[in-house]
Amino acid sequence: MKVAIYQPSELLKRIALLTSQFDDPALEIQSLDDLGKERRVEALLLERGDMSAHDVLLLREKFPLLKILIIYDEYDEFFNKSCITHDVHSLSKQIGEKEILRILQVEWFGLEEATEFQNVVAIHGTHRQVGTTQIALSIGNTLAELNYKVAVLGLNPYNPGELRPYKTKYSLDQVYDLLEGGVIKNGDDLKKYMLEIGKLHYLVGNADFYKSPQFEKEPIEHLIDVAKSYFDVVVLDVGSFYDSFLAITALERSNTHILVATQENLSINEYNRWKKQFLSRFSFHPKNSYMVVNKYASNAIITPKQLEQTHNTNLLAQIPYFPEAADAEYEEGILSRAGYKAYFKVIEGLAKSVANDVMNFKEDKSKSFFGRLKKGRARA
Repeated sequence: MKVAIYQPSELLKRIALLTSQFDDPALEIQSLDDLGKERRVEALLLERGDMSAHDVLLLREKFPLLKILIIYDEYDEFFNKSCITHDVHSLSKQIGEKEILRILQVEWFGLEEATEFQNVVAIHGTHRQVGTTQIALSIGNTLAELNYKVAVLGLNPYNPGELRPYKTKYSLDQVYDLLEGGVIKNGDDLKKYMLEIGKLHYLVGNADFYKSPQFEKEPIEHLIDVAKSYFDVVVLDVGSFYDSFLAITALERSNTHILVATQENLSINEYNRWKKQFLSRFSFHPKNSYMVVNKYASNAIITPKQLEQTHNTNLLAQIPYFPEAADAEYEEGILSRAGYKAYFKVIEGLAKSVANDVMNFKEDKSKSFFGRLKKGRARA
């Protein structure tokens, strides 16, 4: 949907940028007369300024079919009544950008948040070899060390994510038949087929490439449902290939999406192709959607800000380049266990963010994330 911003402020630009149903870039106009010349525009964002209730009537008469959102500073009962009468949405600036975006998505586009999957986090990537598996495992391991019951499910159709130091008995392609046959009914059943790494439970991904296009939606839905009912946090390693029910089901049945990108041109071009040719055919409704830049370099030509704007997703963290990552992965399996402090610090921060997104904290600080964090450090 093409959107126009009248006399654009930074707030309006952010709303236009972060509403995924809007085409990028938005049309910025200084006069409403300019809007009449643009036939493709379907929505208008503006701040109230000195607009009166009568101006709302005139605006609606001039643009009878346009979706209109007016942001105001102070509540005016008659002005708001006029907006309701003429099917114009009005929202207070005081409720904050995030709430404005949420209301806009629900009211204009009917997108309900996937709150049923509050404790499910999908880690997906812009292109192959971007690092989703290690980030998923590192976040999961950090949370597990803090005594959360955590599962990482490998749902990458072309990378099982096997870890050299740990012997793998089962992988997703083997467990899939049991899911399809109704053998796995609950979390205790599922744990029998998962790899235990310390306190973390990990279902290794698909190891049979021939089977990749054969996965169906219902068994994967059942897998996620079983996991989310048993574990405190379920982290899905989605990978960066989206032509499978593994990836699509994972993105549909998760309430937090974390997109992993790198400062490479491939990170822009390949993901843009996936969005245009494939992902645009589906609707995903996460409450939280972020981006992290992996292997961050301060002197790279492509900056994290450029990636944030290109992918229309808020930048959450920059994961530093890990010089000995290949050796550390070979020795430890999971990078967060390798002792590289700069890497672990960012992963720890991401784990806090995930915990805040998915957990309902109790007032008892000893049971909160930060209480567990202190205990973990004391043990260390």
